[in-house]
Amino acid sequence: MSTVEPVRPTKNCLDAIGVLAPSLGVRLSDIEHPLVMRAQQVPQQVASKSAERIRSLTDRVWLKVKTSTWRGAVGDLENEISAEIQQFAQHWWLCAGGVRHEDSPQSDFYSQLDDHAHAKGANSCSTDFMLPGVWDNRRLVAEAAVNAQKALSGLVVTAAAQSLMHSDIRGFTIGDRDVRVRIKVHEDGQAYIALSATGSIDHSFFVTLMSAIPGLATDDWMAEPDGSLEIEPEPGEIIWSTMLPAGVQSMLAEQATLD
Repeated sequence: MSTVEPVRPTKNCLDAIGVLAPSLGVRLSDIEHPLVMRAQQVPQQVASKSAERIRSLTDRVWLKVKTSTWRGAVGDLENEISAEIQQFAQHWWLCAGGVRHEDSPQSDFYSQLDDHAHAKGANSCSTDFMLPGVWDNRRLVAEAAVNAQKALSGLVVTAAAQSLMHSDIRGFTIGDRDVRVRIKVHEDGQAYIALSATGSIDHSFFVTLMSAIPGLATDDWMAEPDGSLEIEPEPGEIIWSTMLPAGVQSMLAEQATLD
């Protein structure tokens, strides 16, 4: 599940609704919990002016989320988020969650939220305790890195599959880096793959490229022009190559038919 403006639950919210944080490959906004899923509708509700504000919380605008017995509070925190995570444009957050207790107002979610916010007095509303914290920032950064690596790996495999099928060079641009993939199959059936990039000398970036092809170890690769294909790099281009096992060829051929 995804939205143009995802609503991301905080760690405090997840703890409150009894949800463990999933692996970094899963965006917290994609958690399949009724409250998190319903929260994704809030930005659209705001756009259509149908969102319901929590009136008792006056220091910031907090909006209600309701589904079955679950209740939550969502806010647009564009002006609150730290400089560290500004780059991710993650503005909408589900910052509190709990259960409705119709027969016990003192235990009801919104009543408890109101009490916490006014702990220092009826006229001293503060919802600072609801804002994303250090864990939330670090999780967002780590999650973005993992998903970026996953996306990059997918691009490499697709380019390799197309190169194998069409016997040409396939490439893509990521940031200021131009990546090229070429596969050469000899008459005896032996195949070789070369990965190259311009605009990057980052060793970890090349490790990610090499690791994208299943069945190949990073220490199998050799730098060109002294590697498997004797390709002379262009100015600013770094090339690595290795032999492509038959099983990996088959996998890429199958991938090519799916693209």
